[in-house]
Amino acid sequence: MIDLETLDTSPFCVILTIGAVVFDPKGNGIVDKIDLRPSIEEQLDMGRVINDETVKWWGNQSEAAQHEALGDHDRIPFKEAMEKLHKFCWNKGNPWSHGAAFDIVAVETSWASFKMQPPWDFYKVRDTRTLFDVTGVNLKDGGYVTTHKASEDAARQAFIVQKAYKILIAAGVTPP
Repeated sequence: MIDLETLDTSPFCVILTIGAVVFDPKGNGIVDKIDLRPSIEEQLDMGRVINDETVKWWGNQSEAAQHEALGDHDRIPFKEAMEKLHKFCWNKGNPWSHGAAFDIVAVETSWASFKMQPPWDFYKVRDTRTLFDVTGVNLKDGGYVTTHKASEDAARQAFIVQKAYKILIAAGVTPP
């Protein structure tokens, strides 16, 4: 499961933080996780974009969320962050994100800017929103709260995927 905090909603957004977790959709819990904080300045130099509406949205988030996403602490070069994420995702099965058209796509455009291929085949990408609609679960199930710390949000999304899979299995459906 990959989750991003960004400064735009396009695939070419400036990425503030990257969180990813390894999990078994049919299992319980998280196997591994990674938190990455890529350099903002470097992304701007590369032409990645910031949207004023997204910046305004961040201004309405909690001080803790703003500090986590926008703070300069622990930033690493953008290319290094993308290389670490690539290595983390290698041979981990199907990549998941909350929605098919944003997090995964933004990661893939980032890798493309470094001439890196995604470590998965395009048809393996999985989308939580579709699964949640089909099973009737939502992100508020289990009392999880969006923190805007990318790895925490990724873990929360993974836990809800596991809950949705349990619903499918209980109904006699065998998910892939």
